[in-house]
Amino acid sequence: ELARRAGEGAEVEMEVGGKADGLHGGPVRARWKVLGLYDGRFQYKGSYMTGLWVDMGPTAVVRSGGVRVVLTTRKTMPFDLEQLRCVGIEPEECRIIVVKSAIAWRAAYGPIAKKVIYVDTPGLCRANLRTFRYRRVRRPIFPLDDM
Repeated sequence: ELARRAGEGAEVEMEVGGKADGLHGGPVRARWKVLGLYDGRFQYKGSYMTGLWVDMGPTAVVRSGGVRVVLTTRKTMPFDLEQLRCVGIEPEECRIIVVKSAIAWRAAYGPIAKKVIYVDTPGLCRANLRTFRYRRVRRPIFPLDDM
């Protein structure tokens, strides 16, 4: 909303991210340049849910330093490269793309990735299941315990 009010080309001090819940870490505060404002609508063209229209809600692309971030109003899984193309970003031309997703990204980004780095981010969908405290699980059980 702040990016939209500031307008394309404006610079605005704002916090980005960290709003889902208290488990995922806090927001990042920085001075961001608003590169573009979009309606956030696109159509899946890849191998998953082909033809389905998606609405990310009002969307902004902002930059701080050398990092561009796509800010969406609605959470949208990274199933398709059109998610970036609809906001003027050509994924094949990016040196680095970061997506927060365990598996959904593979069909779209896997074929264009030269290298994949998995990161165990905090929150409900951590890659390392051993970090959670389980109260009603019979042990031992894979992958929580060495078998």
